[in-house]
Amino acid sequence: MEPPFFSVIIPTHNRAHMLPKAIESVLKQTFANLELIIVDDGSTDNTMEVVKSYSDGRIRYVWQENLERSNARNNGIKNAVGKYICFLDSDDYYLDDRLELLFNKIKLLNEPLAMLYTGICFEKDNTIIPREEIKNIFNNKMDFIIKAIIGVPQVCIASGILKKHFFNSNFHIGEDMELWLRIVNEFPLIYLDNQFTVIALVHDDRSVNEKKNNPGKEQLRLLKYIFKKDHTGYKVSKKYKKERISDTYFSISRHNIYNNKKISAISNLLISVLKKTFHQQTKHKFYLIYKLIFKQKINEYSQNLENNIDNLNHREEV
Repeated sequence: MEPPFFSVIIPTHNRAHMLPKAIESVLKQTFANLELIIVDDGSTDNTMEVVKSYSDGRIRYVWQENLERSNARNNGIKNAVGKYICFLDSDDYYLDDRLELLFNKIKLLNEPLAMLYTGICFEKDNTIIPREEIKNIFNNKMDFIIKAIIGVPQVCIASGILKKHFFNSNFHIGEDMELWLRIVNEFPLIYLDNQFTVIALVHDDRSVNEKKNNPGKEQLRLLKYIFKKDHTGYKVSKKYKKERISDTYFSISRHNIYNNKKISAISNLLISVLKKTFHQQTKHKFYLIYKLIFKQKINEYSQNLENNIDNLNHREEV
């Protein structure tokens, strides 16, 4: 029997209520030569029953103890037999021609041993908006990876690459960027223009939600790791290292603002400015510091903050 051309991996944890849309978006693909590997990361809801309700023989269900999404994706990679591996989060979905468009391009490129990626759309309140992608005009491809923010559902990677380079299970935020740095250090990176067939749902339970969680704190730990001399991320230009660290402290401060932690918000805003003073957001950061010092209630302007940085959050949403 011919092996599938694509292996699509969906890691999931306690999202039985959202999972059917993701599953069905894969099963309805106009390109049918695929396998769908659903890695259940120790769910305690009825995820297993939801998956077992589908009779499509292309589905493979893998259960593991709750070890977080990097381990779940790695487990999917180890079980995958397709020529190319794609990913989908359990709260997102593919448009029907996602894999067909990928297949046509891969064949046109003679099945490259490479990391390919497409654009992405965000859906909020039933409105779908394509995200503007940063063009790869950087001399240093490591700089591009740091700037571009390529989400896991955007990529399609030759399986031979992922059988060699796995996600680093020590990280739960930014683990995709860490992997991309290792991959593009060794293999080509190819952008497939005008393909926006991945739809990411915007909702409050996403791991990078700054109101509920504090993703910046974990991102900072990751950046300290990848910018060390023994990691390929050390090749990132000093300018973009400073910028990304500055952005991360800004993320931490926004979480503090949303949660009424005024002192921590001010200190992290100041660190953010010091890390990269000449930044397009510096003026806005000083405005926030002023508001924090002279306003009694943070929530008087937290909504304005949310509106001003909505596009930034969307860039980090995946």
